[in-house]
Amino acid sequence: MIINQRVSLQRTVMLFRIPEWMLFVLSFCLAWIFPPHWHVRANEVVGPLVGTVEATTAHLLYRPSGEEQKLQLTVLSESGSVVSIVESLADESTDHVAKFTVNSLTPATTYRYQIDALGSPTRTLIAPGPKHRFTTASPAREGHCVTVGFVSCVDIEPNGIWNEMESLGVNTLCLMGDTPYIDNSDLNVVRQRHRMFLQMPDLASLATHTPTIGVWDDHDFGRNNGNGLNMISGKPNTRRGFVDYRAHTQYGNGREGVYHKVDLGMIEVFLLDPRYFSQTEPSPVDPAETTCFGADQWTWLLSGLKASEAPFKVIALGSVWQDKKNREIDDMFTYWYERDALLDFVAEEQISGVTLLGGDIHVSRHLVHPQRVGYNLHDFVISPGHTRTITELDVYHPSLEWSLVEGWQFLTLTADGTGEEPHLIAEYRQTDGKVNRRVELRLSEMTPRELPQGLQNSLRANWHFDDGFENDSILGNRIDAVSHHGAAIFAEGGIRGGAVRLHRDQQQSVTVQRSFLDDNSDAHTVSLWFKPESLPGAESTDRHFLLESTAEGHPSPKTAWHLSLGLRAAAADEGKVNLQLHTVTLKPAQSQMAPTTLAQGPFDFLIDREQLLDRWTHVLFTFDSKQINLYIDGKRAASNQLPVSGPAAEFGGLVIGGHRDAVGRNFDGWVDEVAVWERALSQQEIESVFTQHNEPASGSQHSREKKLDND
Repeated sequence: MIINQRVSLQRTVMLFRIPEWMLFVLSFCLAWIFPPHWHVRANEVVGPLVGTVEATTAHLLYRPSGEEQKLQLTVLSESGSVVSIVESLADESTDHVAKFTVNSLTPATTYRYQIDALGSPTRTLIAPGPKHRFTTASPAREGHCVTVGFVSCVDIEPNGIWNEMESLGVNTLCLMGDTPYIDNSDLNVVRQRHRMFLQMPDLASLATHTPTIGVWDDHDFGRNNGNGLNMISGKPNTRRGFVDYRAHTQYGNGREGVYHKVDLGMIEVFLLDPRYFSQTEPSPVDPAETTCFGADQWTWLLSGLKASEAPFKVIALGSVWQDKKNREIDDMFTYWYERDALLDFVAEEQISGVTLLGGDIHVSRHLVHPQRVGYNLHDFVISPGHTRTITELDVYHPSLEWSLVEGWQFLTLTADGTGEEPHLIAEYRQTDGKVNRRVELRLSEMTPRELPQGLQNSLRANWHFDDGFENDSILGNRIDAVSHHGAAIFAEGGIRGGAVRLHRDQQQSVTVQRSFLDDNSDAHTVSLWFKPESLPGAESTDRHFLLESTAEGHPSPKTAWHLSLGLRAAAADEGKVNLQLHTVTLKPAQSQMAPTTLAQGPFDFLIDREQLLDRWTHVLFTFDSKQINLYIDGKRAASNQLPVSGPAAEFGGLVIGGHRDAVGRNFDGWVDEVAVWERALSQQEIESVFTQHNEPASGSQHSREKKLDND
């Protein structure tokens, strides 16, 4: 005979009017003799779990046993009146997990719930109480505050994260993959691991009233470095187990994938699936490449972002958006073309309030991609929720601002619309209330500016060298240059105003310690003026570099010369000098392989020595992933087809007037007006760049900049 303790006690009280103190003692004794769900094996009970909760809808799940049962969810107002009744069948097809969807709820309202097993007699399995509740979201886009918690890489073991989130009162919890570790596609194993994970006492307690949702990453998808192709036979089972034990609004397109989103008024979280479709079909961005997201998810994501009215939008996935640099293919660097097309879409549609979020790598990181989407794009990586860190994945990236290689980490994003201006607060947290990093962003900082016109459009770097090494572009002092080995600026002698004088025998140069182009930039322009005071000897092997990019923001011999322009002797003609370009690009990846870098060049152009020596020359080159065009004094001098098409490989900074390690191959002479655009300039614009600096100097620097604005 199955006894329901609460129902039996309530009936006893009604019949015999037992005092409350006696009821408490009796309840304690029964709880000791008959622990909760004493009639079923402990590993059979999961939940109740509150899943996706939005303004008018709520999703819940409950698995009371391993037997088929018909269950009823009753949603109650705080005063106790019945608001909604929903029935569900817990049967073998769902591993005996019952799902409930409740509609037509009132926004920003707290409800309690009860779950009964229907039959004769009906038995109350979950009674309304302080823990068994949920609160619907406010759909308002201002005037309230909402906090979302994110955690990835959590095993089935005790930790303090769930209690910490409980104390913080997060409004929604997002499990960002490897939650739990499964590494198996046997359906029984997958389901068992999900059950065990959700049965962890602190998480189970939190999920009874805190909406708990998420996505998967490789280990809960089924295998390390798993993708849609190498998991093609196992992923239907891993998806089935995932769907059984999550209560979401949607699961991918209904047949494949697990992507979905949640709208909490002030913030909308897009939870992407980078696993199920990856490597299985051509990319919707470039049919010559393989996809990560798949066509259905791609369309869903773009339309959802464009339609979103939330002040803040989080594009979240279990992997990371940048290169892990371990040759695995489960980061978005592998699919850079889809990543970049997504970010280009955000920029072109002028979608404000976007941030990126990832996990997976057992290191927490914060990156800021300067002006990537019309404003600085913040990229949060949160991992791990256990204690097993991977120091080797704390790798260099030109946009990296902070990292922490420690365990038991989680992130909260708080969208606050209660003040004068909406703002987003990101906090990297650990247990015991420890906050390791706090980032506060105003919505105005995450809103695209009006696009500048003329030559100011996409101008990313601009060093005038008139009276200092400061950068004069939208990136500001992030990329101010630094004198190396005493390189000095002279107020007179430049093409217009001042210029920097570089002495080769002193190995002088100017260094820039941060990158100024987008990751894997597919098009850009570099322009500068130079006046040599010496040139490579006619029969020497000397090289005089005008500029070369560096690997990690400081001079080093590491290969990263995507931007490389130098002078060397022309072997076949003593009267000429070879103005030589090199580049390093991404090589398209083969199936199941990560992209690699490819050095291309040299691309040679011979120019008369007498045309260069002690004279100002304007040199400019454009890159568009297919060719590099060289311009001298405003006119095209050479067009070089890249043997293999590809965007820029990663680089970290720049040496002006020197080789990438700033030693031994320095330029000798003057350099002025160095500028870089995140696009290939047109022929007319290139002529304008040459003409405006070649005209007789008149007026102030301000007047010259005003002319640049108007061109």
